Amino acid sequence: MGSLWEALTGPDVVLEDAVLQGHAVIVKDGLFDAIVPVGHVPSSVPIRDLGSGLLTPGLVDIHSHGAAGCGFSGSDAAGYRTAVTRLLDAGVTTVLPTLASASLASFEQSLDYISGLQDVAGLPRIPGAHLEGPYFAPAQRGALDATSLRRPDDGTVERLLEHRDAIRMVSFAPELPGALRLTEQLVDNGIVAAAGHSDGRDEDLYACQRAGLSHVIHIFSGQSTTVRHGPWRRPGMVEGSLASSGLTVEMIADGKHLPATLMKIAYRCLAGRLCLVSDSTPGAGLGDGARYNLAGKEYVVVDGVGMTLDQKAFAGSTTLISDMIPITMASLGIGLAEAVAMASSVPARAMGLHDVGRISVGAKADLVLFDTDLKVRNVALGGEWRITNQ
Repeated sequence: MGSLWEALTGPDVVLEDAVLQGHAVIVKDGLFDAIVPVGHVPSSVPIRDLGSGLLTPGLVDIHSHGAAGCGFSGSDAAGYRTAVTRLLDAGVTTVLPTLASASLASFEQSLDYISGLQDVAGLPRIPGAHLEGPYFAPAQRGALDATSLRRPDDGTVERLLEHRDAIRMVSFAPELPGALRLTEQLVDNGIVAAAGHSDGRDEDLYACQRAGLSHVIHIFSGQSTTVRHGPWRRPGMVEGSLASSGLTVEMIADGKHLPATLMKIAYRCLAGRLCLVSDSTPGAGLGDGARYNLAGKEYVVVDGVGMTLDQKAFAGSTTLISDMIPITMASLGIGLAEAVAMASSVPARAMGLHDVGRISVGAKADLVLFDTDLKVRNVALGGEWRITNQ
C-alpha cells in the first residue's frame, strides 16, 4: 500500500518534540523512509508539493463510540463503516471502536462487526475494540445503563475472552471482586487492562497496576475522589491517577467535560503520559437538540456535548479528536508538537502500537494535512491520500 517512493514537501512537519520547516518527508512502500531538508532530497525521488500547512502523524483515538449519527453499540455493519469513515475524514487513522456497557450478546455482535472492519483498505486501522464495561461500579456509572453492569467474578470474563482477537482494551473498576484476576487474564491475552468508572480507593488502582493494569480512562470522569473515615483521608481514583507512576491516562479535551483548571492539574501531574480521547458518540457532527442512541439508550446533544435526556449527566462528547488539539493548546498553554503527540504517539504507546502515531523512519506513513488554522485538509493511510490531487 502507498506510493512506491515520493518526497512530501510544503507543510511544516510536526514531530513528537519539534516542528520542522523546510523539510521533506520521504515515503516508500507505505512507510516513512526519511525526513530530510528539502535541499537534500535525492534527485531520483519524485516530489509531491502539498502546499502550505501542517503535516502531522495520523491521529490515534483509543476511546470513540462513533460519529455522524452512527455508533459502535447498536448500529448495523453499515453504521459502523459510516462512523469509522467520518473519523478518518477528521484525521483519525487508528481507532479503537469503543463499546459502552451492554449485554454480553450485544458485545458479541458488536465485536463481530468490528472484526469485519479490521484490515479493510480505505478505513482507519482498527487494532481491536475497547470494551468500556461491563465491570463497573454502579455509583460511578455516569450515563451508562445500570442494568448492564456486572462483576468480574461472575463467570462472564471467559465468554468475552472468546473474542480476544477483536479486543485491544477492557476498562473496569479495580475495586470490584475478581478485578485482580481479570487484570491478569487480560494481560495474559495481550489485552490492555484499564481502570474506569470506579468508586474505589487509590490502593485498589495500584494493586491492579502491580498485576499489569497500565491505563486509566477519562480522568475526572467516572472517578471517585477523597473521602474521610473518621480523621483519616483516603484518596480515591482521581488522586490515585494523578499521583501514579507509569500509568497512561486519558483526558476528554472538548472544552465541556473539564474546565481548564482541571485540565491543567492533569497535565502538570501526567505530562508525557496524558493522552487525548474524543469519547465521541453518534452525536458527533449533529446539532443541538439532536437525539442519538447508544447501547440501547437515548441521549441528546445540548450546548455541543452529549447529555442524558434529563441533562443531569454528560453522555460522551460530540467533538472529534482533531478539534481537541487547538482546545488543548489554548487551555494548557502548550505548543503544537506536544498537543499533537497527546493525540497520536502517546495513545499509540499506551496501546502498545509502535508503528503508528508518529512520523518516524519505519513507521506506517499515516498522515494528516492541516491548514494553518488546524482544519483537516487531507488524510493519508500508508502514503495513499484520500483526496488524490494533494
